Amino acid sequence: MKRKRKILAAALVLGMCFTFAGCGGGGKDNGKTSDKEKAKETTIIGSWECEDIEVTDNGKKMKKDSVKTIFGEDFSKVLKFSAYSDGAAYITMMDDENGAAWTKTKAKSYKISLSGAQEKEGESMTAKLDGKKLIIRSEDTYQSDGKDMTMEMKFIMKYLGKKSRVMDEWDVTLSDDEVYAMSNFVAEGRFVAADGLLYGDYGGKKWGKGAFTVGKINGSKVENQKVLAKDAKSSGLTVYDGAVYGILDQEKIIKAEVGKTKVETLYTGTCEYLQVTKDGIFFTDEKNHYCRIDFDGKNKKTILEKKTFFPYRVSSKFLIYQDDEDGETLHVYNLKNGKDKKISDVKSYGPMLCGDFLYFYTPGSGEDMKYICRIDMYSGRQDKAEKDAFLYDFYVTPKNLVGAPGGFVFAKFSEWDKFAEKNSAGFKFYPMYSDGEIWITKSSGENFMGPRQFGSDDEKSIGYSYVKKK
Repeated sequence: MKRKRKILAAALVLGMCFTFAGCGGGGKDNGKTSDKEKAKETTIIGSWECEDIEVTDNGKKMKKDSVKTIFGEDFSKVLKFSAYSDGAAYITMMDDENGAAWTKTKAKSYKISLSGAQEKEGESMTAKLDGKKLIIRSEDTYQSDGKDMTMEMKFIMKYLGKKSRVMDEWDVTLSDDEVYAMSNFVAEGRFVAADGLLYGDYGGKKWGKGAFTVGKINGSKVENQKVLAKDAKSSGLTVYDGAVYGILDQEKIIKAEVGKTKVETLYTGTCEYLQVTKDGIFFTDEKNHYCRIDFDGKNKKTILEKKTFFPYRVSSKFLIYQDDEDGETLHVYNLKNGKDKKISDVKSYGPMLCGDFLYFYTPGSGEDMKYICRIDMYSGRQDKAEKDAFLYDFYVTPKNLVGAPGGFVFAKFSEWDKFAEKNSAGFKFYPMYSDGEIWITKSSGENFMGPRQFGSDDEKSIGYSYVKKK
């Protein structure tokens, strides 16, 4: 029997002729799926492997024994499939990996198109979510005794979870609060809200001259401000375990219990990029090396002995940072095993993670011109906006991207690369902080957005503006 393979020719070569004496009727598969094997997701996005195969040859269903004779006892080796949120996919057929793409055709139904050499032949498969299983179907034609025959193969796939091609064991999904925290970190951590209080770099009487200040949030205002440290620029502000941590003048790490005015110095020395987690206090030192200290400020330990910028622990296992010594590109560092991998190929600044995507910018044609870029942390695909935009700064929230070409410009994630096409009239507003309820902006000129500013009673901004989310 001569078979013309249209879809799985390269991978699923039968390499044999067989009779169909045993091909009538349908063998029953009474195998049950254990709780451990059940998929945790009902979305095509993720990695799947074959656990069962059904073959129908010219309208007749093959018995299970015949199917196993063709494909072998271990169906997991026959077909593996990985789908990513950007539409990319990979299919591994009998250890032969092929690039692919997936598109949704209707509810829970998809088309899987093979790429590369297979793409020229217009070959594709269909897929459908059936409960917690993904059913992939392919149809091949062949000739037998001068007649066209059809063979349908149905691959029942079980979910394995998301699998990253960027970094082994990557499985990071930030909560909404964590998305805001990382974006605030990239925005230099000038502010942080805690228990109805706003801590931040404001309170000074001249442009650019701040003070470490705390005030009570009341509607669209901040009242009863108290200066905790005069003529001191605060940054890296974060709340952990009932206390505010931060950096003053890039020369000392401080701590203040929420609701109290006492400021304690934990560490003295050049420092930047403060982050506090259950694993300790992390920052970069005078050499821009990535370091850690205990919560009492002692036992300094260097983690990365290289010039490191924007270092942010997205989990207890993974650190995202800009490697200044590698062309200012982004890297992912496995804190458990020391494995390090470059993930961008352009100068990369301000990395912010949301969902599967890491957003950042690369320099454009002028001082304030930037290209927005993103990396799919699972497929590894890197994209750059076709046009640069007058952005000043941008900020990632759990629901959208925020730019500041003049007033706020919000963009859906599906429009992440369209900032250059968006415009807004008004004065410049730089997003500095948000927690989902409030925005803090750095602005110049008269504030047309309605809030009162921290340092004066007129409606002129001298540094920062407080905006209650509407």
